Amino acid sequence: MPPAEVGPTLKGATRARPNLLLATALVLLVARVATGIHEERNPPTVPDLVHWRPIAGSEATAREQRRAVLYDFTADWCAPCQVMQREVFADPVAAREIERAFLPVRVLDRMREEGRNAPAVDSLQRRFRVNTFPTLVVVPHGGGDPVVIVGYEGKAATIQRLRAAQMQGLMPPGMRPPSATTRTRQGSAR
Repeated sequence: MPPAEVGPTLKGATRARPNLLLATALVLLVARVATGIHEERNPPTVPDLVHWRPIAGSEATAREQRRAVLYDFTADWCAPCQVMQREVFADPVAAREIERAFLPVRVLDRMREEGRNAPAVDSLQRRFRVNTFPTLVVVPHGGGDPVVIVGYEGKAATIQRLRAAQMQGLMPPGMRPPSATTRTRQGSAR
């Protein structure tokens, strides 16, 4: 005995249903592309959990607090800088470690956007020979050669290099190894 049909039976043409499905898929595709374009033009802001100090007086404050200064040389247009922002400075654990070990100072390059930088930014870029972004510079509170980290190779490598720079800064100046600039692959030239 054949099974009894349950539910409504379709009468008439059913060719309109595939067309309806195709139209729905097309609308969803267009909506996704439009959302992607909007997100690219208006990227979501990443929280910055590091409390950046102003450039003025930062080294004197660091000496008083017996902490090294961490200069973050960055630019708004720099893609590796934005990745470092998301992966390191927006991470609660990394931000706490940076705040504990260093007096963090952001040095924002505005040359492309405004055609010039603030005098303090120019002075620091010349002093540390910064021509690639991101560049992190750790200046020991007791004097001595700074540790310069050029480029960004990922969160773990950056944290490891910052820890090594902190340990080097804790050594008495006569016992510190000569500072070497650490260059990495992912950086943006000025």
